[in-house]
Amino acid sequence: MTTETRAEPTGSGVVPFRLTVEQFETMIDAGVFPEGARVELLGGLLVAMTKNDAHDFIVGQLGDKFRPLLPEGWFVREEKSARLGKSWRPEPDFSVVRGRRADFRSRAPRGADLALIVEVADSSYPKDAGIKRRAYAAARVPTYWIVNVAKRQVEVHTAPQDRGRTARYQNCLIHSEAEQVPVVIDGQERGRIAVADLLP
Repeated sequence: MTTETRAEPTGSGVVPFRLTVEQFETMIDAGVFPEGARVELLGGLLVAMTKNDAHDFIVGQLGDKFRPLLPEGWFVREEKSARLGKSWRPEPDFSVVRGRRADFRSRAPRGADLALIVEVADSSYPKDAGIKRRAYAAARVPTYWIVNVAKRQVEVHTAPQDRGRTARYQNCLIHSEAEQVPVVIDGQERGRIAVADLLP
C-alpha cells in the first residue's frame, strides 16, 4: 500500500495520517471496523456518521418521492458510498445514479455517474455544508441538496465550479417547508417534491 504524503498540522501541532481510498477499502475488507460501524473517508480522514429516527424517515421519504420521477437509465442509492478521488469515499444519504444497479456490482459511483446527491443535515450540518459540499462540487456533481432539519428547509446547490479547496457551487436556492423543490435530472426537470413531504 502507498500513503499520501500531504500533511496538514492541526492547531496543536499534530499531523494527521491521511488514508487513500484503497487503504480505507482494504481496512473494510479486513474487518477492521466493528459490525454496524458507520464510517466514511473525507479528505483522507476517517469520520464517524450518526443518524436518528428523523434521519431514517427523511431518507426513506426521499426514495419514495424520487423513484416515480426518474427517467429510464437512472436509479437511486440510499446510504451507499461514492468514490470521489484518491482520498474521498463519502457515504451520501441519498443519490441519483446514471445506469443500472448491476453496473456497480464491483465499484462505487464516481462524480460522472451522479446526477444528484442529498445529505440530511441535523447535527451534521457544518460537515454537509462545508467539506462535503466542496467535495461534491469538486467532483462536478451537478446538483446537491441539503435537507436542513432544524430550519425545516431544503438547500439546492447547483453549477459546480473549480477544483480542490476552491471548489464551490455557484448557485444556491433555499426552499421553505411550504414550497416544492424541482427535481432536475440530466438537465431536465422531472417533477417536484414538496419539502413538507420530506420532513418528520
